[in-house]
Amino acid sequence: MRYPHSSRKRPTAAVLSLLLLPALSGNASCEAQEKANISQEMQAGREIMAELEELGPVKRNRQIHTMNLHFLFRMKSFDIGMFKLYGGLTLSRARGNISFTTGSAEAGTLMDEVFDGAASGAGPVLAIRTEFARSGNVSASLDGSAGVLLYDRDFPGAGASRYEFMFRYGPTLSYRLNDRQELSVTLRGMHVSNGQGFHTHNPEYNAIGLGVQFLGYF
Repeated sequence: MRYPHSSRKRPTAAVLSLLLLPALSGNASCEAQEKANISQEMQAGREIMAELEELGPVKRNRQIHTMNLHFLFRMKSFDIGMFKLYGGLTLSRARGNISFTTGSAEAGTLMDEVFDGAASGAGPVLAIRTEFARSGNVSASLDGSAGVLLYDRDFPGAGASRYEFMFRYGPTLSYRLNDRQELSVTLRGMHVSNGQGFHTHNPEYNAIGLGVQFLGYF
């Protein structure tokens, strides 16, 4: 007479599952802990950003090319929800010229006069960033900043002032090099004005251009 094999000689699928569950959950827990440790390590250092950009003119009568160098650090205590806030310093070098109409039509002296638009400036800046997409090591964000710069001469051109407000805005595409460093390319629009209205004492100008940005935790 043959007897059926006892189920106790061979573990069932249910028993195997019960044995494997602790191991699987342990691996998941380790991975989650590892990510948490990376995040804590990144947050332990100060987030510092350096950005170099070159911007060109968008209007025919404002032929000014601008190179900006920005040094920014994260101000975590001022973050608002998904918005990160930064503060720092902007160094700027402008070269080119501007033109606007002078004289009187009645007197027959109406003409387009060209003024030198070269100057160097520096001043404090505040910036804001919000990340709107991330996939693996690649992320996309939207940035904006406002600064006040003092120049070494009246800028841009005669009749202007020694100070200007600089507003910048645009998207940033970033790649995470490692747990503590990111490299980015930026597209920026820029508006420069002294806020004195629409006349020759405020020959404001606009520009657009590209830049490179490095972010690290130190």
